[in-house]
Amino acid sequence: MAIRSSARIMPAAVALGAALVVASVPTLAQDGDRPEIVWLEQNAGNPYWDAQHSAAAAAGDDLGFDFRAVSGNGDPASQAATLTQLADQGVSAIMLNAIDPTATATGVAYAQDNGVPVISLYAIDPNAAASVTFDEIKVGEIAAKNALTLLEARNGTPTGQVAVLTGIQGQPASDQRAQGFTDHMAMQEGVEVVAVQPTGWSADEASATMQDWLVTYPDLSLVYSLSDTLAVPAMNVAERENKVCTRDADWSVNPGCIIFVAVDGIFVDEVVNGRLWATQLYSPEWTGFAFADVANAVVTGADVAPETYLDALLVTAENADCVAAMQNEMAADPASFPFEGSLADIATARGCAVISVE
Repeated sequence: MAIRSSARIMPAAVALGAALVVASVPTLAQDGDRPEIVWLEQNAGNPYWDAQHSAAAAAGDDLGFDFRAVSGNGDPASQAATLTQLADQGVSAIMLNAIDPTATATGVAYAQDNGVPVISLYAIDPNAAASVTFDEIKVGEIAAKNALTLLEARNGTPTGQVAVLTGIQGQPASDQRAQGFTDHMAMQEGVEVVAVQPTGWSADEASATMQDWLVTYPDLSLVYSLSDTLAVPAMNVAERENKVCTRDADWSVNPGCIIFVAVDGIFVDEVVNGRLWATQLYSPEWTGFAFADVANAVVTGADVAPETYLDALLVTAENADCVAAMQNEMAADPASFPFEGSLADIATARGCAVISVE
């Protein structure tokens, strides 16, 4: 992930193992004079978010701040109320992954006015002390360009019916990630986006949606999922009907199968195994460290750019084995893993191919 701002990234990884508390009502738990940084999440139970929180907690151990993650309970109003509570508690900073930025706007202003800086994650918020996000439009465009090559391989031309599993409507990370894909597909003659379905980032909703699509769109060629955590349950449903294209059994032997592509890389092993045709690695460990480092820089008064954009790393069959090994190393031994530079830089240093669809 290239970083296009002056925000720094932690020079080295640190060991995992700090305890997390995910609760609907936070309690103050600072250690002496150490700053306390709180990650206000959208909800609890998502494995990608859990991995990020663990990495941020480990960053706190290394950088000298206390960390905890609290849940917004999947509800914009509940998350907004918790944001105000955290500001009243006087925590040192709040890392906010907003469900709906409009719902938390008043809370962001309240926190800032009361001396509690807010670091916006996955969305640019001009009223926050700093914002860190992926270039989601670009991520969607890359997914679309790669999907077109798959559709061409399947159908002889880049044509076919496509559906999109999204997250939460109104959330920038979801809306922009989908927009980059659908806007690019709208310019392609012969590609029809037949459905764009919000799931609330819920595996159960992804499964139910896929079950409906199998009936409603019998000629569906490809599904683009905004998270691996949505793609896998959807694939599991389709697989029960023998409707998943794999590298071992693609459209040449299973003409009615569906190609699945996704984003975030939490299940990059599915690309290795050949069920998922592509994902884009965000690396929860890398981003957890990066987000926490920016928050710590804000708390300690370092020079931090107001906006930081991150780039993901495209993973296909060509580089999946190497990238999966890299990601596993990050997760298994972060204490010795060198996190300097972008994910593309780290991949290149390990001999992994960096795939371009430009």
